[in-house]
Amino acid sequence: MSATTIPVAASERPVTAERSLETAAILAVTALALLLRLSGLSRSLFTDEAFSLALAQRSFGHMLALFGFEANGTPYPILLWPLTRLLGTGEAVLRAPALIAGTASVPALWWAARRFTSPAGAVLAAALLAINPMAVWYSQVARPYALVVLATCLAFGALPRALDGSRRRPWAGYVAAMALLAYCDILAAPLVLPAHALIAWRSGRPGLRRWLWSLLAVLACCVPLLIAAGISRSRRNALYWLPKPDKGLIQQALQEFTGGFSTVTAVRWATVLAGGLLVAAAAWSIRRRRWDGEKGTLAVVAFWGALPGPLLLGVSLVRPLFWPRYVILALPGLCLLVAIAAVWLLRTRAGRLAAISCVAVIAVAGAVADSRQRTTAQEEWAAPAAWLRADRTEGQPVILDSVITLPALGYYDSAFRAGDGALVVEEWRDRSLPRGIVGFKDPAGFGSVAAGPPSAATFASAAQRGGGSAWLVVAEAGRARQGDVRSGAAAAWARSHCRVQVRESIAVWVMRATRCVP
Repeated sequence: MSATTIPVAASERPVTAERSLETAAILAVTALALLLRLSGLSRSLFTDEAFSLALAQRSFGHMLALFGFEANGTPYPILLWPLTRLLGTGEAVLRAPALIAGTASVPALWWAARRFTSPAGAVLAAALLAINPMAVWYSQVARPYALVVLATCLAFGALPRALDGSRRRPWAGYVAAMALLAYCDILAAPLVLPAHALIAWRSGRPGLRRWLWSLLAVLACCVPLLIAAGISRSRRNALYWLPKPDKGLIQQALQEFTGGFSTVTAVRWATVLAGGLLVAAAAWSIRRRRWDGEKGTLAVVAFWGALPGPLLLGVSLVRPLFWPRYVILALPGLCLLVAIAAVWLLRTRAGRLAAISCVAVIAVAGAVADSRQRTTAQEEWAAPAAWLRADRTEGQPVILDSVITLPALGYYDSAFRAGDGALVVEEWRDRSLPRGIVGFKDPAGFGSVAAGPPSAATFASAAQRGGGSAWLVVAEAGRARQGDVRSGAAAAWARSHCRVQVRESIAVWVMRATRCVP
């Protein structure tokens, strides 16, 4: 029997072409996301990132035991554990899991958004996440925040598909995504539940019941996390430093979500106004129409993107828990909310100009912020460490106003590591402090060292032990809780009794005192 060619119906050809165009578009958007995220991998590590490496440097069993100190964000050091043994500990290697997760979040959001909007809307939502400065920044940070974004997108994509039928695979995917989300950020998992509850409720009682059973499975998966979190909480309150919400904190959150770490306030206002105008215009356009499905979708996406921030802020009025990156899970929802609003407005002739203009403003603002934050660093340790390596003699006293910065300093100067080359975290007490280190903590901090700030007597004693020389390393992070050590008693004594040299980099201040006379 000869082979025959089955003709393709004319109505099927446009569908195939549309799917090909959508695939090409999401591939292009993902490639753009990767290029943007590759731009800042070599910036100086900051203190939190050094903790990720310090965990991964321990043996696997020891690392698991240390989760009793660092219960939050456990997937990241687990990923680093084999990676650093294969590829080393360069900045790009340490940030590679975040880079991959941040890039993968873009197609993951597109996949999730296909259940809430049209193909064009799904691609637009993914594009907005690809260029968002906050998403770009945290895809270049060796912490689990990019994984939070990815897990959130996967959970929102898996749940509607699981509710469509009784197949187990989507439910297993949903449980896995929610467990990953909880392990990456224990605060994030409860914040997505209102939106998930609304999705389940819209599917009827059977769907709601299946969703509740899936949450029991998530809870079972999280038993080790809850145990580690309980142990960690019994040792210290890791969030003691969080402030109560105020106007400045809210402005900081708006700035991060719109402009990342670019510090360009014009980007914040342009993005907020354009996005707010889009959503308000879309809501106004459907208020009297019988688009029950669209209204329900808008409510779900608003719960995802707009609810977590105010919810955590409200809790923080009683117990401070809010920090901008702790609600990064809302970022994909906000991108989807803007994309849905734009697609709805494009349906009408009057709304097209507004939709195109607002999306263009958001895109340009994001591009400006992305370009400005490429050279930004939260802490710059490489330059101070280079000075210490060049001019400090072995064992010469170094006073750290905040001993939690020791791992970051040790990353760039091997003299501040343990004998086996591992970074030293004083609180864990599994490695001795390097020779010559005098560490302090802020008065409400944790660890076995004395509370700061360092006194004049402390510096005088250090200088005597160092043959008339000593160093003082001050981190910006501790200023709010123990005052400005740069003008404190220790620095004042050094200026009066020694020859002083000072060098300052981003969030790090170093003073070298020589020829000290009691």
